[in-house]
Formats: sequence, C-alpha cells, structure tokens
Amino acid sequence: MPENLRGTFWKGLLSDLRPIFSPRMLLTAWIPCLIITILHYRAGTHYVWVHDVLRRLYYLPILFAAFSEGVRGGISLSAFVSLIYFPHAFLSMMGRDPGGALEKGLEILLYNIVAVVAGLLVDRERREREKQERLAKELSDALAEQQRIESQLIRAGRLGALGEMTAGIAHEIKNPLHALKGTAEILRDVIPRDAPERRMLDLHMDEIDRLAQTADRFLNFARPAPADRRPLDLRVVVDRVVSLVETQARKDGVRTVALPYGGKEVPRVLGDADQLTQLLLNVAINGVQAMASQGGGELTISIGRERQGERRMFVVRVANTGPPILEDQLERIFDPFFTTKDGGTGLGLSICSRIADQNEGVLSVRNLPDGKGVEFSLSLPAGG
Repeated sequence: MPENLRGTFWKGLLSDLRPIFSPRMLLTAWIPCLIITILHYRAGTHYVWVHDVLRRLYYLPILFAAFSEGVRGGISLSAFVSLIYFPHAFLSMMGRDPGGALEKGLEILLYNIVAVVAGLLVDRERREREKQERLAKELSDALAEQQRIESQLIRAGRLGALGEMTAGIAHEIKNPLHALKGTAEILRDVIPRDAPERRMLDLHMDEIDRLAQTADRFLNFARPAPADRRPLDLRVVVDRVVSLVETQARKDGVRTVALPYGGKEVPRVLGDADQLTQLLLNVAINGVQAMASQGGGELTISIGRERQGERRMFVVRVANTGPPILEDQLERIFDPFFTTKDGGTGLGLSICSRIADQNEGVLSVRNLPDGKGVEFSLSLPAGG
C-alpha cells in the first residue's frame, strides 16, 4: 500500500475509534464492564445468584455504549463483553460460571442482539433529529431569503414611485430655469462690468446654475443611466476606489486599508464598472467624512464570498471605525431624502441602492459589534 494511502487509512481508523474510547465512553461503559468482569471472575462458584446478577449487569454498559455511540459503540462493547466473558462461561480453568451452558450461550447472544437493536434505534433517532435540524435550517434560510427579497421589492417600489414623481418635478423646474438663465445672460451683456448691478446678476446666475445642478441630481436619482454590464474582476474596481479615496482620507486623518483577497476563485461578476465604482466611492467617502468628524480612523475595504440560498455571491465590504448608526435609522438609511448630514440631500445612498439593483446586487448596512464602526456590504452574483 502506498505511503499516502496508508496514512489516510490510519487517520480514518483513528477518527472512527476516537468516539468509542472517549472519556464519556470510558466512564460509562468500558470501566464498568471491566469492574463487572473482575467481580465475576472473583466470585465463588457456590454464589450462583451473584453470577446471575453480574451476568445481567453487562447489559447496562452495553446500553450506555449504544445510547452514546449508536450501533458502532454498542457492538464494540458487546463484542468485548462476549470475548472476556466466554472463558469464564465455558472454560473451567478460568473459574467457571455455575450457570447452565444454554443459559450462558443465550446470554452472550442477547448481549449482541441488545447492542444492535438499541444502537439502530439510537442511530435512527439521531438521523431523524439531524434531518429535522437540517429542514429547520433550510426553512430559516428560506424565510431570511424571502424577507430579504420582500425588503428589496418594497425598497425598489418605493424608489420607483418616488423617482417618477421626482422626475416630473425636476423636469418642470428645469424648464423655467432655462428661461431664467437665458434672460439673465441677455441682461449681463447689457450691464457694464463695473456696474454694481453686474455683481448681483452674476450671483443670480450662480444660484440658477446651483439649482440646475440640484435638479440634475434629482433626475439622476429618478432616471439613472442604464447599466452597461460586462464581466469584470472586483479587485480592479476596489483598487480604483482605494486610489480615488486615499488622498481625501489621508487629508482627514483616515488610514485606508485594502485587505488582500484570499479566495482561489477569481471574484468575477457581471456589472457596470463605472457604476460600481461610483457606488463604492460614495460609501467610502461617507465613511471618511464620518470618521473625520471624530478626528480620524480606519477605512477597510475587502472582498469575500458567501452563499445566499442557491446563489454564490461575491461581497465587497467597506467598513469604517466611525460612530455607529442609530438603530431606528438603519432601516431608513437608503430612503430618498433621509440624511443625517447638515445640508445633505439624502440622495447619495438612495442612488447607490438603485445602482446595486441595476446590477442585480444588494446593498446593505450594519453596525459592527461593540460599537466599533459601520460596515456596508455590496453583494453581487458570481459569474460573468
């Protein structure tokens, strides 16, 4: 037999024998069996009732072994009992048991029958329990998946309805803005540069431009550009995000850490590289700003793998050591116009959520244990 096969054989054998000789088995089965045997051999032949009692006491450790390790444990001990009791039962030189030969033979047979029956029942009960636990876990996973899908559908429906309304409002705002800017440009050509009214007119045009940018932001939320989904390596996207956010992070006293991807499988997904970069960059910058408010911290970006039901997913995690999000805000953080920033529009994370939906992904958030920060996770189906 080759060395590698021999090593595998002995490892497998030791793995099978280890439960049979566990401390619990030693205390409840093997040691009691040896004690019964010693008493049996030392009892005089004229104490017939003592031999009858000791002969039947063997059933206790056999049953303990079967209850503990099933058929394997029960048969192991019943075979051992049969082996060590046989000389005392039928060989006179070993201090013979005074019982009848038929009775002693049937007793040895019953040792093994009891071990097999009890062990089979125990193994069957364990299989049923494992089956129930497996079904319970599958049901729990299915319910969690259903809740996740329902949450996505509710969020998508809310965003879609709000997006249509926002698009209409933004469109109606932009039409008069164009007219206002056109008349302002005509007036600017008439008013001399050094006139005091010129400064007021420039301010007027700057505010029109700012309002137009706000309307464009609402339109981008309401009608995001379609995703140009192509096969891509998530490591390329993460490297790009890290290089874009590093300068601002360093200026705000935040250390950026990109953990190396440790999986053997290439983290390839089907997605729009620019949109995913926009999503992760927005999340990363939010984390940097949150940490800057408390004097700095650490931004960690990593790629991992997980399963959601039957789907294999790659997950990009962006964690920061900033202040945790209040529990009542976690459910609303992706809602449009919800923000905790002074002067924020509350559209950044809503747009990120829509980008994730467009790329068949899921964007989620959680507080890290012990108040150590916040982690955003972008899950995308493996493939492409």
